[in-house]
Order: sequence, then C-alpha cells, then structure tokens
Amino acid sequence: MDAGFEKYVKDVTDKYNNPPNTEEIMSELNLCQTLGDVKTLVDKVFPEWFVTTMPRFSNDYQQFQNNWTLVCKKIGVTPTQVMIVEEVEQGPDYTLIQNFAECFTRAGFAVRKKMEFIPCSECSSALPSALVYKQLEEKNKNLPEWSQKCSKC
Repeated sequence: MDAGFEKYVKDVTDKYNNPPNTEEIMSELNLCQTLGDVKTLVDKVFPEWFVTTMPRFSNDYQQFQNNWTLVCKKIGVTPTQVMIVEEVEQGPDYTLIQNFAECFTRAGFAVRKKMEFIPCSECSSALPSALVYKQLEEKNKNLPEWSQKCSKC
C-alpha cells in the first residue's frame, strides 16, 4: 500500500477518536430531540465529518439499495438518503462517532464513507468508488463496467 495513502487513512481515522469529554457529549446527544439537533452536535464535535447526501444507490448496484432497504425494514424506518461521511471507524476508541452514525442510520440514512461511494455525474445516485468496485470485482460479482455515471444516465 502507498505510504501517502496510509498516512491519509491514519490522519482521517485519528480525527474521530473519542475526545476526552466523550461522556459529556454522549449526555448532550441523549438530550437531542431532533435529527437537526444531532447534526448540529456532530458538526460542533467533528466539523468535517458530514460530507453530503445522495438520493439513493444507483440501480446498477441494486445489492446496495436492497441491503439498505432490508436494514431499514428490520429497524422499522423508511429509507431516506445515502449519507456520505468522512469516516466511520469501529472499535472502543470510536464509540462517539459510531453513536452519531447510529442515530442517522436509525432515522433511515445509509451512512457510508466518502472513500466508498461517489455521486453519479448525472443523477447523483451513489455509485461505488473505484476502490469498492475493485473489491466487488475480486468477489466475482456480476458487475457493469465501472463508470462515474449510471448506465442509464
């Protein structure tokens, strides 16, 4: 792996470690009454975390849309949008960012990393990045040719 890419991943990941006042922020999060309140809090704590939203996953990759729909059905919410964020790390040092992501997921958002999905240049639906496409290809998925726009756009 390229040393510059490794440094980028480490720097991005380190930004989302639990801050020293995590318990205080979790208390604030528990008091949030609306999703707007949660967004305001996450913007205050991790100002660069939220990147954008996309209306849905591209029809070219129905497996992503189907999975999101299944998750939403399981938790009893309607799918809303694909929410692109800088990073969502796993592990005990990242519980705060995980809780923020969970709030949005429970509201129907598919929370995905910026390095995983790009918007279609025509309709803004979420398409896998070249990196994710390569991973899908390695799993021998029946895929359309990679492009920065949906096959029907």
